[in-house]
Amino acid sequence: MKARHVTSEREYRSPFGAVQLGGTVSLSIDVWDAEVVFCTLRVWTDAHGEELIEMRGSERGDVIRFTATYRPAETGVVWYSFDIEASDGAVWRYGAREGWVTGEGAFAYGDPPSFQITVFSPRPRQPRWYREGIVYQIFPDRFARGEDWEERAAEALAVQRKGGPERALVEDWDTLPTYERTPDGGVARWDFYGGTLEGIREKLGYLEDLGVTALYLNPVFEAASNHRYDTADYLRIDPMLGDEESFRALCVDAAEHGISVILDGVFNHVGADSRYFNRFGTYREPGAWQGEQSPYRDWFTFNEDGTYAGWWGDQNLPSVRSGCEGFHELVCGRAGVIRRWLRSGARGWRLDVADELTDEFIEGIKRALLAEKPDGVLIGEVWEDASHKLAYGKLRQYFQGRELDATMNYPFRNSVLAYLCGSMGASELAARLEELRENYPRDNFYSALNLLGSHDRERLFTVLGGAPNPDELNEEERATYRLSDDQVGLAKARLWVAALLQMTLPGVPCVYYGDERGVQGFRDPFNRASFPWGGGETDCTAIYRNAIALRKTLPVLVDGEFEPFSSGEDVFGFWRRGGAPDGSGDVCVLVNASLENAHTVKVPVGGREVSDVVSGQAPRVSHGQAEVFLWPLGTAVLHFHGTLRLQAPLERGMGVLCHVTSIPNGGWPGTLGAPARRFVDWLAAGGQRYWQVLPVNPPDRWGSPYAGLSAFAGNLGLLELPAPAALASLERIGNDPDYLRFCTENDYWLTPYATFRAAKELLGEKPWQEWPEPYRTYSPRLASDPRLRHAIEAHRRLQYKFQLEWDELLDYAHERGIKIIGDMPMFVSADSADVWGEPDIFDLDEKGYPRREAGAPGDAFAPDGQNWGNPCFRWDILREQGFGWWMRRFSRALALYDVVRLDHFIGFSSYFGIAAGGTARDGAYAFGPGLELFEAARRQFGPLPFIAEDLGAITPAVRALVSATGFPGMDVAQFSDSDVREGYVPRPETVAYTGTHDNQTLVGFCEGRYGLEREEAVEVARGIMGRVLASDANVAIVPLQDVLGLGDEARMNVPGVADGNWSWRAETDDVVAAAGRLADLAERSGRVLG
Repeated sequence: MKARHVTSEREYRSPFGAVQLGGTVSLSIDVWDAEVVFCTLRVWTDAHGEELIEMRGSERGDVIRFTATYRPAETGVVWYSFDIEASDGAVWRYGAREGWVTGEGAFAYGDPPSFQITVFSPRPRQPRWYREGIVYQIFPDRFARGEDWEERAAEALAVQRKGGPERALVEDWDTLPTYERTPDGGVARWDFYGGTLEGIREKLGYLEDLGVTALYLNPVFEAASNHRYDTADYLRIDPMLGDEESFRALCVDAAEHGISVILDGVFNHVGADSRYFNRFGTYREPGAWQGEQSPYRDWFTFNEDGTYAGWWGDQNLPSVRSGCEGFHELVCGRAGVIRRWLRSGARGWRLDVADELTDEFIEGIKRALLAEKPDGVLIGEVWEDASHKLAYGKLRQYFQGRELDATMNYPFRNSVLAYLCGSMGASELAARLEELRENYPRDNFYSALNLLGSHDRERLFTVLGGAPNPDELNEEERATYRLSDDQVGLAKARLWVAALLQMTLPGVPCVYYGDERGVQGFRDPFNRASFPWGGGETDCTAIYRNAIALRKTLPVLVDGEFEPFSSGEDVFGFWRRGGAPDGSGDVCVLVNASLENAHTVKVPVGGREVSDVVSGQAPRVSHGQAEVFLWPLGTAVLHFHGTLRLQAPLERGMGVLCHVTSIPNGGWPGTLGAPARRFVDWLAAGGQRYWQVLPVNPPDRWGSPYAGLSAFAGNLGLLELPAPAALASLERIGNDPDYLRFCTENDYWLTPYATFRAAKELLGEKPWQEWPEPYRTYSPRLASDPRLRHAIEAHRRLQYKFQLEWDELLDYAHERGIKIIGDMPMFVSADSADVWGEPDIFDLDEKGYPRREAGAPGDAFAPDGQNWGNPCFRWDILREQGFGWWMRRFSRALALYDVVRLDHFIGFSSYFGIAAGGTARDGAYAFGPGLELFEAARRQFGPLPFIAEDLGAITPAVRALVSATGFPGMDVAQFSDSDVREGYVPRPETVAYTGTHDNQTLVGFCEGRYGLEREEAVEVARGIMGRVLASDANVAIVPLQDVLGLGDEARMNVPGVADGNWSWRAETDDVVAAAGRLADLAERSGRVLG
């Protein structure tokens, strides 16, 4: 006889996984190769015992399928197996495989292991802030010393506790932790490092930049030890850490950084040296140790020999009796621990040793939490599969809708690390994660706290580096052990894989403090070292941040359906599916844990396009399958999408990059009007489709169009006539309907800008931050100031004139088949109408100066990095406002240009911020708005004709953002990894460029890169230009300097240098002479405007 039942396959069990109370489960089993009389479904619940259900059989060829339905009567766990009776009377018993409760079953002698069905009632309101977040666990004594640390440490240690281990301060923050032991192996001295709540508060900016949205704090309440799991007073913050005021301040400031606080509740036991037990008489009021007169006496169990019940027998941690009403009131009452600290700013609780607490107690904690914070979260410390956790012989009820929202996912940790370190194959990892998915209700599965490190386990970096078994080392060896250089390299390579899995698998990622700096150490106390501020393995920080950024970029990684699989025993993979009918937006993650073997994995494409956002390469697709090559410890994140996403497709063609000021104009800067029309005629004659210009906003005093006085206004220097003459031509326009319509439609930027310029003329050219009141703050009333009114009107008219000339150019270009590609800088100047008019959306200090300035880290162009001086945006405020300012900015850009190049596109994923007064070496990346901004724009404007300037430090998250939006990126031949003299293949879905305004001309590049003289460099550059235009890129753009064959003397800009830029102008004779060459380039490349 043969039989088959697989819990994850819908033909055998439906619905999949856990079942909501009130629903019905259909269960089937196939039987063949024997004559079968009937089959019985055996069901067991703790409430009702065994129930036998006869199954109906139907023949399907040689197979008989037996089916039955079952409706659970209450929440809990349902166990089931099958009895199959053959025609000879023999009963075959079929159940789960040994060690499993899900998956494919097997026959067994005697009673087989049962399959599991979890029955639950859902929580009506899910804590989305938690489920969609990134949690960071902090051991408070070791994270950061605040300004108050010395005073707090001195005062706290001056209070003499009357028994127990000594308490001492470790002055040197970098001292490795250890225990001084008593003869019987206990702790003789608690070492304190002086970490405080204020220290955490001072580091909130670091945590926000890392991507953290919730802090899980190990206990912060008064205690004798440094770990504080021996609570002395639940209603008092440990004075070494702070006080209630500093806790409230932490929560308030954390919320401003988008970070919530989760507290650690230790409610199974207290400290022997506590006000509740008071074994050493530290507290004036009698504790349980003092006898029956104590109100706490009946909280504890005393033995006749003078001992008492302690957690796992530990006399330092007296256990609180279950069902103790006084203690429950202290914890769960209206003025109790849970509600008090939630009122003080916390947003959730983690329950230490949850399996030591009764179900009724946990339910009481949950009721108290929800009464105070309806969106609060309750997390339990459970080390096993929490859906069928047995504690003291009782099956626990964690997921029935009234208890825990989540548990610490140690099964996840154990399985992932076993796989990465070689003791578990990929197939078992897939099966273990699939088992959790089946057993947990969906909300609990997606809310599981996915940790890889914690205060109770060896440091992640130590494990990944292949450290020896700590049980084989003595105490001194464990304290001093450090990975070798080779092991550090291995740990870093594995860390990327581990972090990627943590951030892409279902569940809420939890980072243990210091894991992002490669902190090492075995179990307690060695895993509780101080955070290495100013040191550590910063590569690990980049690893974590890149993995976190990827999760933030692709929402499907938070809520998408999960399907794990394996390819052999080295490669683990899984799908995250978003539910789109065509599979657009689905992600497939692949990792190879082998240290020696490379693998090629085939993944079905299903008619979609696919991008690997880790490598940046498009996998080869053959016969409907993507072929993905994985090096040892290699990874791939495949993003599947349709051809169209948020983007408006660009027509095939070529174009010329040249700012308006650089077009020929008799030796003067180019302008609109006749010079621009002549240039359009030249482009049209040359078969061009596009003219790409730099920003047409007012430039700064150095002439940079990327940092001017307004993100909306036009540059009056581009007018065909000087501003006074242009203004004179508009003398009688005051009541013109077109002018009045322009003023009304653009009032949101026009009036603030005109007022700003008028105030500058009145007060001088000093920054607005130095203006006197009332001019320092914009208001519509200021526009009526009689001292400004005349100048305001003048600037309104000049902007109208700019609009007229620009619209004339657009119409002229369109009539000749030319489209204008414009450029939109990401940032604005601190001394601009934008910052002055809407300061709340920028990161400013109380005087209006940037608190954090935008820039870039060091690279090949600027080794010391760049500080551009622009204020960073307050993306939190902008998000609350629905990105209104950006929607207006996009609207303005789309009115000016046919296609918009988004400068510094990587900043929309992560931007580089530098504290005011600092250098780029002091900067750090912070998260931008990501996909959310562009989805909002797509809803408002339809398909978006954007080009993403995705040059620079391109991370998987940036590639994912480009892939999700569909915006074509930029591929610059000069940046190619290959020798472009031999050939050029641009990245898929990019606009191909020979160069940009920020780098060398192509001739200058050939001179410098290949050591060529000018004449030979010109020829080589023409060959490269031909290969760029002959590539399969839909659009190719060539700077005018490259068309003319000019060297670096014609360079437009040198990044990081303020003077000498933006002044290059083309000579008329050179442009005229190049007309035939331009037409030939278009003709040869098949890009002629049709």
